[in-house]
Amino acid sequence: MTDTAQRIADWVRANTDRVGLPPGEPKVSLIGTGESYAAWLVRVADADPLVVRIPRRPVEQLPRPMAAEMAGLVLVPPGLGPRAVLFEESADSLGVPFLVTGYVPGREVSVQDWDDALLLAHARQLAALHATPFTAAGEVTAAERDRTPRLSLTARLADSLDWWRGAHPDVLGDPEVARLVPAVQRHITEAEPAFARLRRFALIHGDLVASNILVDAGTPRYVDWEWVEIGDPAQDLAYIGGLVAAPPWYIQLTSEQIDRFLNAYVVHAGEAAEPVTDLRVRRDAFEIFERFFSSLHFRTQRGNEEDRRSGRYTEAVRLLTAGLQQALG
Repeated sequence: MTDTAQRIADWVRANTDRVGLPPGEPKVSLIGTGESYAAWLVRVADADPLVVRIPRRPVEQLPRPMAAEMAGLVLVPPGLGPRAVLFEESADSLGVPFLVTGYVPGREVSVQDWDDALLLAHARQLAALHATPFTAAGEVTAAERDRTPRLSLTARLADSLDWWRGAHPDVLGDPEVARLVPAVQRHITEAEPAFARLRRFALIHGDLVASNILVDAGTPRYVDWEWVEIGDPAQDLAYIGGLVAAPPWYIQLTSEQIDRFLNAYVVHAGEAAEPVTDLRVRRDAFEIFERFFSSLHFRTQRGNEEDRRSGRYTEAVRLLTAGLQQALG
């Protein structure tokens, strides 16, 4: 057992009451790593398994506060993701604060194996996630602070570009990127009226790429809720895939498949998804927005250890850049 697994086991033994486990010998194993967290599975006899999520970077460098994720998980309807168990703010036991959640069974489905049946099941689950209405967009920890409806993807685009100019001017200065920026800005600006009309917001996952969806007996459930917030349901609808795709994150979908996916969502979401014409415009805008900034992020990862081993980031940059160029004309 690794040192980390041993420390987790020791902590669990000392905190069974806090996490709702019976006395017993914890079995701890690493089940996944992402850019921000490592996930460790904890099993104790006669109890549902738990997951301990430990930051892989300094807490102050996490994209979102750990408390915001826990606050969001509390709002997630049962059967859609892990249950919120505990946010351990002390770093005494594991060297950093960490999260404890329930375990989500299932497997990651490769982008090539997503079919219409699974997409329709995903649409049904998303409708359930988005069922509770909110009248303001923002992080879940601030949902009640400001009830004025607001969401401008144009403003979000401008803020994001400003951040990239300051943090990675070399990336925005790349000729391929510089040629894309005006086209991305035009597309987002043209979609702005649909966002201005949006008055109903919902709890959204915020990062529902294919690798954050686990499938068990045909039912998709969602993990890695780091970006959970109150926002536009169209964002969750855009992340799974579309015309701009790159494995293992984004599925290649035709316009007709996108229509079927959205129509299935509308059937289950009802009035919450109307008007569907605006929903499609916003979904398409989020696709362009997200793929563009993902392509920038992947540019910063080219040449790292993972990329040297697999080439995944270099290939993702190629696919996303080509896809954006084609989609934007």
